[in-house]
Amino acid sequence: MAVFEVVVQILLFLLPLVVGAKYGPMALIGASGLSVFIMVEVMRLVPGQPPISAIFIVLAVISATAAMTAAGGMAWLVQKAESALRKHPGRIPLVGPLLVWLFAIMSGTGNITFALVPVLYEVSYGAKIRPERVLATANAVSQLALMASPVAAVTYVFINLTETDGNTLGKTLAVTVPASLIATVLASLVMSRYGKELDDDPEYQRRLAAGEIAPPAPTSASGEPVELRPRAAWSVYFFLAGVVIGCVLGLFQRLRPTYPKLLPDGTYADVAVSMSFMIPIVMFAVTGAIMIFCRLKTAAVISEPIIGTGLIAALLLLAVPVLAGTILNAHMEAVTSFVGSAIGVTVMLFALLLFLLASLIQSQVASLTILVPAAAAAGLGAGPMTGMLGAASGNNLLASMGGLGQACIMTDKTGSTKQGSILINGSFLVPMLLCSGFAIAIGLGLQLLVY
Repeated sequence: MAVFEVVVQILLFLLPLVVGAKYGPMALIGASGLSVFIMVEVMRLVPGQPPISAIFIVLAVISATAAMTAAGGMAWLVQKAESALRKHPGRIPLVGPLLVWLFAIMSGTGNITFALVPVLYEVSYGAKIRPERVLATANAVSQLALMASPVAAVTYVFINLTETDGNTLGKTLAVTVPASLIATVLASLVMSRYGKELDDDPEYQRRLAAGEIAPPAPTSASGEPVELRPRAAWSVYFFLAGVVIGCVLGLFQRLRPTYPKLLPDGTYADVAVSMSFMIPIVMFAVTGAIMIFCRLKTAAVISEPIIGTGLIAALLLLAVPVLAGTILNAHMEAVTSFVGSAIGVTVMLFALLLFLLASLIQSQVASLTILVPAAAAAGLGAGPMTGMLGAASGNNLLASMGGLGQACIMTDKTGSTKQGSILINGSFLVPMLLCSGFAIAIGLGLQLLVY
C-alpha cells in the first residue's frame, strides 16, 4: 500500500509537468493545484507552503521594470545599444550577446532581448554574418545573465534560501558575475564559427534565389531615430539607482535597520532586516518614483507585457513549490538521505537536478525554491550551489517554443535560426549548453576562492 501511494504521488507530481509542457505555464499552475488538492484532501498529506518572500520579490522587480518600460526607459536603452552595434557590425557575434548580458543584468529580466532581436538580426545580416550565431547565443545569454543580476528575483530568492549558511549578495555576485560574463564570451566565440556561412547555406540560397529575402546590405552607422517619451532617460536613472541601493544594502549589512528578535532560549538579539524584504521595498519605491516623476498612469504600467510575465512567475511560485513541498513533507527524510548520499559522491548532481528541474518547470525561481532546501538539508554548502547556478538556465531548454525563441525564428528571414524537429534540437540548444557548461565550470572554480 505504501509503495502504491508513493507511485501515485510521483504521478501527481509529473502530470502537471507534462500538461505544462504541452499547454503552457497556466496549465501547469492549474494542474498543480489539482494535484495538491488530491494529495491533501484525499491522501491527507501535509500541504507545502508557498514562498511568500520570493513572490514579494518577483512582483516588486516586475513592477519597477514595467514602470521603466512604460516611461520609455527600455526604448532609450535599446536606442543606445543599437547605436553601439551599428558602429562595429563585424563584431556583433561577440558584442551582441555581451549587450544582452549587460542589459539583462541591469534590468533583472531577459525580456529586454525582445527589443534587441530586430537590431541583432539586421546588423548581423548586413555584415553577411549568419544571424543564427548571434540570435541563438543572445537567447541563451538572456537567461544565464539573470544569475548575476543584483535586481533579478532569482538572485535574492537564492540568497534568501542560503543566508542561514552565511551566504551574502557580495559572495554570490563575486561568483556569478565573472562566471556568466566569461561564459558569455566563450560561448559567443564558439558560436561565431557555428553553422555554415550564408554563401554555403542551401536554404538561404534558395530563399535568395526565390526573391523571398533581399541580399545583405551594409547597415548605416545609426538607425532611424526613435521618438522617446519625455524623461525616458530619467526612468532608467531611477531604476539604476534602485539597483545601486540594493547592492549597497546587500553588501553592507550594517546599513540595514535592526530590530530585537525573540530567540528560542527566551533572550532577545538585534537582527538586521533581511534583503528579501529590503529589495522589494526598494523596487516598489523605484516604481513610485518613476510613476510620479515621469507622470505615468496605472493603466500605462499594467498594460506592459512584462506584467503578464511577472504574474505567471508569481503564480508558478504559488503552485509548483507547494506541489513539491507537499510531497517533500511526506518523504523529507528519504529525500534528504538520497540527496545526501548522492551529493557525497558528486556535487555535480545538484547541477544536473537543477538543470532538469528548470527545464521541466520552466522557472528558475521555482526550481531553486524546490531544490536548494533539500540540497542544504543534505549538507551541500552555499558555495558549491552558487558555483552551479548556471544550471538554472536549463529553463531555456524549450527555447524554440518560448516567446523569445519564436521572435528570433520569425525575425531571421535567412532561415538559419530553426525550431528543430523535436523541440529541443533547434538553434538554441548548443549555445544554451555552452553557456550553462562554461558558467558551471568557471563558477565552481571561483566559489573555491570566494567561500
